[in-house]
Amino acid sequence: MSTRALDVIAVADHMNITDFHYWGYSMGASIGFGLMLNSTHRIRSLVLGGAQPYQIPAGGPILKALEQGPKAFLKMSESSGKTVPDDRRSEILSMDTNAIIAATQYPDESYVIVPAVRNFERPTLIYSGAEEHNYDLISQKPKDNSNFEMVSLEGLNHMSCWSAVKKVTDISIEFIKRNME
Repeated sequence: MSTRALDVIAVADHMNITDFHYWGYSMGASIGFGLMLNSTHRIRSLVLGGAQPYQIPAGGPILKALEQGPKAFLKMSESSGKTVPDDRRSEILSMDTNAIIAATQYPDESYVIVPAVRNFERPTLIYSGAEEHNYDLISQKPKDNSNFEMVSLEGLNHMSCWSAVKKVTDISIEFIKRNME
């Protein structure tokens, strides 16, 4: 994730942004953990959801659905009872699930990221659906660092957190406002 984090820094450099609040979900949250390695002086706060910094074997319901193709991924996306809007449904059904699987594969950097997380001094909000398949690992992070806050979203899993946009946005904006410098 450190390479992808450097892409974020390159964009910020190009836009002449010296410091920023970063908000990422899923892979975006993993990139946020990567930002803790080399860019701590540029980060004002982090909001990270649905990810943890430990290298664990690939798996879980999302990867399994992707391996079965777009129709299985759509079915899993709607398993929480919410229907995917037609325009998003078309995108899902036409996506290259093998490319998405490949994009989620990255080398194990946990040996450097985990210590960076433990020593990170900026305010960080970690959020996750309580039904997330990696919830135990995600919720462990705030115990490792007193600058971290944890919000558990009851009844939600990884996919349904995306659907809870208003709830997640309200919680995250309140956190960012509280931590403005």
